[in-house]
Amino acid sequence: MQFAVIGHPIAHSLSPMLHETWLKAAGLFGCYTTLDVEGDGLEAFVQKVRKRQFDGINVTIPHKSAIIPFLDRLEPAAARAGAVNTVYWDGEELVGANTDGTGFARALATRTNAKNSLVIGAGGAARGIIPMLPGHVTVMNRTNQTAEQVAAEFGQSAVPWSSTLDLTPYDVVINTTSVGMAPAIDQTPIELTATAALICDIIYRPTPTRLLREATANGLDTLDGVLMFVLQAAEAFERFTGHKPDIALGEQVIRKQLEES
Repeated sequence: MQFAVIGHPIAHSLSPMLHETWLKAAGLFGCYTTLDVEGDGLEAFVQKVRKRQFDGINVTIPHKSAIIPFLDRLEPAAARAGAVNTVYWDGEELVGANTDGTGFARALATRTNAKNSLVIGAGGAARGIIPMLPGHVTVMNRTNQTAEQVAAEFGQSAVPWSSTLDLTPYDVVINTTSVGMAPAIDQTPIELTATAALICDIIYRPTPTRLLREATANGLDTLDGVLMFVLQAAEAFERFTGHKPDIALGEQVIRKQLEES
């Protein structure tokens, strides 16, 4: 079996290590690679998938929404989010799924039951996560119009962008942007003001990000992106292969790699 994750850039991804660990553990023969696909090459790549060159793909920045017109149908969560992170075969159909939201929701549920969340960012990851969050969600994005559109779509609210936003109303703050990833690992999307919120970052490499380091220094609880990464990948793996992977094994492998890199 042949699998891949596509994005631009994509070299940082640990998806191949995770999926190949699970393939081996399940006794399945296959390989999983990273493929750097630029925007103007996306349609041509999907045509390769249609020729059965791949048994499934994962999709990351910047293609999560752009790939939708090239698919046959979407699962309800992907249609609701307007974003896809997993593409798999169902008979002769290419189906788009979004496992970001359920992956994050499952990770968050291990720590808290959110009642009032602030989501930073309004891209594909945010769109997958917002409808899966319990309670009220406030969206903040550098482009305020986009924040308002996404919030309205899901029946939530938006606030104008501010790096020093008052965080006291929120019990969970979630960074869904790429701020804090290489090469901008010294950056943070917001300055932490007085809060007791759980500070979450969906970035898993590096971990902890500057945002989470500053949260820890301020005595706040944090949730990094590793468990979400593993859980969303597990749902993709099950769609690809029909096998339920070992979550604990996956998290162990990824955390060990992050510690060594």
